[in-house]
Amino acid sequence: MKINLTLNRKWKRREIIILLEQLGLYVSSGLPIDRALSIIGENGSKARIVTIMKMKSAIESGAAFSRTYTENISRAGTVVSILEQGESSGDLGRAFHSAKLLLERGDELSKKCLSALAYPMIIGVFAVLLTIGLVRGVMPQIIPLLKSLHVKLPLLTRVVIFLSDGFLVYGMWIAASGLIGGIGGIVVYKKFLHVRRVVHKMLLVVPLIGGVIQSYWFALFLRSCGTLVESGTSISVAYSSASAGISLIPFRLKLQMHSGSMYEGVSLASVLSAKNMKFPPYIPALISAGESSGTLGSSLLRAADIIDRDIEHMLKRLTSLIEPVMMAGMGCVVGAIALSIMMPIYDISRVLQR
Repeated sequence: MKINLTLNRKWKRREIIILLEQLGLYVSSGLPIDRALSIIGENGSKARIVTIMKMKSAIESGAAFSRTYTENISRAGTVVSILEQGESSGDLGRAFHSAKLLLERGDELSKKCLSALAYPMIIGVFAVLLTIGLVRGVMPQIIPLLKSLHVKLPLLTRVVIFLSDGFLVYGMWIAASGLIGGIGGIVVYKKFLHVRRVVHKMLLVVPLIGGVIQSYWFALFLRSCGTLVESGTSISVAYSSASAGISLIPFRLKLQMHSGSMYEGVSLASVLSAKNMKFPPYIPALISAGESSGTLGSSLLRAADIIDRDIEHMLKRLTSLIEPVMMAGMGCVVGAIALSIMMPIYDISRVLQR
């Protein structure tokens, strides 16, 4: 049977976690890696089966699993380094387990950040839909009546009428321009490194949000580095691999600036305590204690857990501030539209009373 290899598509993080967990269970039970892949390839979507069978064929031809993983699933440097270390040490089962835990913690942290912002996003979408409903449903019924009065309308009413008329006439053009601009911005962001660097720098200076983003990548770097050290990788190699896996460009460049120092024998605590790193002061102290006691790997993982807890506190504070601000914004929009309708009616009733 001829297999179409073009069915392969990008693997989601959850799919990779499940694959690594299954491989860890089978390999730890004594099965060879090609046999484990053969069992896993008996179930799943057609595209995934094609990829797994392709990896199995490559391994049977003598290729290393870490290489086939890089070519077919993901190029994430930290996971690949863990797998390479597992192959060289002959303990691939433990490597699968370590890689799975690393991805799971990263997935949990990402979900916490997204879930914390879900409620404010829902409020924002509801506010936008409510505003559109008022502008397109209510204002067209009221504006002709207000214009027929042939009196000078209040400034707020004139502003709302101007915006409503503009939205009704150019609404489709505005939506189309926003869609095209959004797609174009995404394309430019992905294509040009300089643009990504500028965007990342701008995100880091946003109050509250910048701190959450920076702490997220701090935790990811420390956990990646700690997992590699625990698997037997030297600290200099672990530092380079973990640095390469950081997508936040300003932070990655800062880490790579000190990569040479790590190969020269400078301690990790000294590197992370540099002023441009901006790590919390307790992190270098904790890592220094781990270097002194020979438990650097566990110290790095403990430091990552501490930053995870800090992120949870920052997310709670962020959502507690965003929610009332968005509610107040929605109230201002609805109130402005209501006042723009009521103010002319109030003026007319006052004239009639005279």
